[in-house]
Amino acid sequence: MMRAVAIAAVGTLIPALLLYLWKVSYGITDLAIIWLLFIAALIFLGNRLLVLQRWRAERRLVLREDSFVAPWMTGQLGAFLSSILLVAVLIPALAWHALTMPADVAGILCALSFAAGAMFQALRSFFQRHLVPPFDRVFASGPSTWLIGLPFAFILFYVTWHAPDIPTEIRPASFVDALSIDLHQLPERGSWLSQIFRLASDFDSVKLWIVTQADEYPEVAAFYNLDMVLFGLLTARASIVITNFIDNHYDGKSA
Repeated sequence: MMRAVAIAAVGTLIPALLLYLWKVSYGITDLAIIWLLFIAALIFLGNRLLVLQRWRAERRLVLREDSFVAPWMTGQLGAFLSSILLVAVLIPALAWHALTMPADVAGILCALSFAAGAMFQALRSFFQRHLVPPFDRVFASGPSTWLIGLPFAFILFYVTWHAPDIPTEIRPASFVDALSIDLHQLPERGSWLSQIFRLASDFDSVKLWIVTQADEYPEVAAFYNLDMVLFGLLTARASIVITNFIDNHYDGKSA
């Protein structure tokens, strides 16, 4: 039990520390992106490991070793592509939210990460008594993502729905004028990195402008935070694959 809690805690603290270092160094240098690359590596390696663990177990069951296609059916390409996709979607979102989210949202994300890792470890322990490896991990990953990710996704939706202070100038603004309203006041250095996040800031401004123009239509206003639901689910998935990766290397042996 203590080992499982420790692994879930490590799987939360390492990304949280890296995101904090990214946040504090972003205003100083573009080399701050190094911290994001470390997180990207963790997510990539963790997801790749989990996908390959499943594929290799299934391959032994369905594919003859003497088949001429056996050398090509390694699962490496699928694992690589799915891991790249997860990183490509999640890292920009994590980077942006780390720079702009308030402390209460950061706390919710840390709780989400720990809960997802702990749930994965708990379900894996249960499935271990009934399934052969690595299917204990495989069968634990999906339910853990949904059981933790979905409730926290709606918590994030609710909190961020009520959190933002709407600037008075955005209500009468036109669509074009809304793009010039800076909601986050990030450090402006004129670098390539700040230009990328300027686009993200413009996107947030447009979303908030849509909300203010459609305040009589809640279903339209909900558009502002729908991405938080997806973000919560992806964060849960990332926490689980990171936890699985750490679990495999925590004490120098696969658990």
